[in-house]
Amino acid sequence: MELAQLEAFLQVAHHRSFSRAAEALFLTQPSVTARIQSLERELGERLFERSGRSVSLTDAGLAFIPHAQRALTAVQEGADAIDAVRHGEVGNIRIGASSSIGTYLLPETMKRYREMRPGVHVHMSMGQTEDIVERLLAGLIHIAICRLTQHSELESIHIYNDVLTLVVPPGHPFAKRDGVTLAEAAEQPFIFFDRNSSYHGLVYGTFLRAGVAPESVMEIDSMEGIKHMVEAGLGVAILPEMSIRREARAGDLVPIRLSDIEQPAEREVGLHVLKNRIMSPPIRDFIRLIGEEHGLTKALEDKQVLIEESATESQQA
Repeated sequence: MELAQLEAFLQVAHHRSFSRAAEALFLTQPSVTARIQSLERELGERLFERSGRSVSLTDAGLAFIPHAQRALTAVQEGADAIDAVRHGEVGNIRIGASSSIGTYLLPETMKRYREMRPGVHVHMSMGQTEDIVERLLAGLIHIAICRLTQHSELESIHIYNDVLTLVVPPGHPFAKRDGVTLAEAAEQPFIFFDRNSSYHGLVYGTFLRAGVAPESVMEIDSMEGIKHMVEAGLGVAILPEMSIRREARAGDLVPIRLSDIEQPAEREVGLHVLKNRIMSPPIRDFIRLIGEEHGLTKALEDKQVLIEESATESQQA
């Protein structure tokens, strides 16, 4: 089985088209077709159904996708490791982050990282915590930054607490008050995160523990969407403080203290890597940068998150 076959397979699977896959690979369509046919003969199964111009994956093709991705990732990591040793300034780093963290926390970090490692190509994927952790376990990304979770195959370290706060539009009656109770907030039209989000359970649970049930008028799977809805006066919401800093400074949203709870609702955010993984220099530098920004350098060392040459020596022994 050749890497060229796997690349052709993944491109056809992505584009659902042999011609567009050929364009992406800078090949002729017959060349791509030949690679797919050779791969299918080798595997003994059809990977695609072809009907006129329509191309769809068979069950075998769907099952093969993650394995093909991991194989290419492993080869790329090997090439990156060689480049890192040879030049020390090039390579690839794949980061997975929950949507709020990737949108509001990481841009400043990435700016510093680009200044530190301008030759490193960064791949970032965002989504829900469960999806990001699955990608890390499958070897598709190097680092996950998302809700703190525990898994036997992962080394995880707490970064910070993502504090949530009630927000209202500037003209709202709450905007002139020092604080409001949960019961008062529950009487307002409430805009929630989508139910599949961990934020939804966190916010709703805060109300339930206080014995009140807010009136949900809308559920949205986009934090930016929720902010715009609140700005438009369609309701109030509880959002992460880090997501509303710009709007609060501009006066477009007003954060309001919930006066009857001692501890604000918050979500623990963590950095996750695979245990006992030897880190290339670009990956180690990014983790160190996160550690410096959040005062975690010693904790990273204590947990042996930054595994370098000593791990290689122990494996050779």
